[in-house]
Amino acid sequence: MRRPWIAIVLAVAPGAALAHDAFGDLGPFYGSLLHPLADPLQGALVVGTAAFLARRPIETVRVALPVFLATAALSHVLLAELLGLVAPPLLLAAAVIVVGGAATLADRWVPAWSGVLLVAATGALVSLAADRQPVGGAALQPVLGTVLGIAIFVTLVWATLDALARRVSPVAPAVAGSWVAAVGMLIGAFSLQPAPEMPESVSDARLDTTLESPASEGRDP
Repeated sequence: MRRPWIAIVLAVAPGAALAHDAFGDLGPFYGSLLHPLADPLQGALVVGTAAFLARRPIETVRVALPVFLATAALSHVLLAELLGLVAPPLLLAAAVIVVGGAATLADRWVPAWSGVLLVAATGALVSLAADRQPVGGAALQPVLGTVLGIAIFVTLVWATLDALARRVSPVAPAVAGSWVAAVGMLIGAFSLQPAPEMPESVSDARLDTTLESPASEGRDP
């Protein structure tokens, strides 16, 4: 049971951006479309938002879901593509914890206006992934792929959790939200850890030993 959690933590650790390598070289559109499946932090934010919406009445969802998609699209175009902004992992982890925890609350504890504001905030953050695929001048394909990927993913997860809440158990979205919050806590705790220092390579150590040896100093050129 621990190995999946270790994989999630390692996937968001500071380092080279390799999320798109999970699907190979699919190009900017499909790489961006499938990005929520390859980035656990972005995926958790989408699932947490879907779980939160599955706990709300359909009247609230009809307003909140379009707001989430609109803020995600605007954030990606204006903040990510034009300004080049990215959200730090700790901020995204905090958003995951908040929306996951909110998904465990009954509707009577969450006013409709606060729910709309919450999903607007998660929509603004979900598009600011730190490992976006570089696209050069062809920016239309990744923008469309990102927006469509988020829209499809959140709609499918919301529909699934809503169906489970109506046919299996009304607490199904709350269970999903609690798991999302736990993932956010794990990622946030790992983000606070300092990056480990890389040990000196064996080849560099051998080179330093050779240069510092007396034999090399007394050798005629």
